[in-house]
Amino acid sequence: MAEYWDVYDKNGKKKNKTIKRGQILGPGEYHIIVESWIRVAEDKYIIQKRAKNKKTFPDLWYCSAGGSVHAGETPLEGIVREIEEELSLDILPSELKLKRIITECGGIFYIYLCDKIVNIEDIVIQKEDVQDVKIA
Repeated sequence: MAEYWDVYDKNGKKKNKTIKRGQILGPGEYHIIVESWIRVAEDKYIIQKRAKNKKTFPDLWYCSAGGSVHAGETPLEGIVREIEEELSLDILPSELKLKRIITECGGIFYIYLCDKIVNIEDIVIQKEDVQDVKIA
């Protein structure tokens, strides 16, 4: 199924435009990307090893979960969906704290922190995106 993104300006204001994943953004256009860091203990986080077939950061260890926000979603809705898709974890929006917004390379990155006790054995990875998880 095709994935669509809303297009934003550099200040995060939504333009009246949607693109299909893979289309090139024009000058001054951005889409929203979300990342999460799930802290399971003091200085201990769930990290994922991205699948070898991923276009960005293939076969590398990365944040707990993340991805592009779909058209019509808020960043918070997008990160809740990404965590559920990639790790099969149910995270409530109230458990996520927005820590930083970074604008670069055609993306507006919303970076969230979640403090939650998670048993690594309860994680079921989405094999299309993730090849492994660990606590580091």
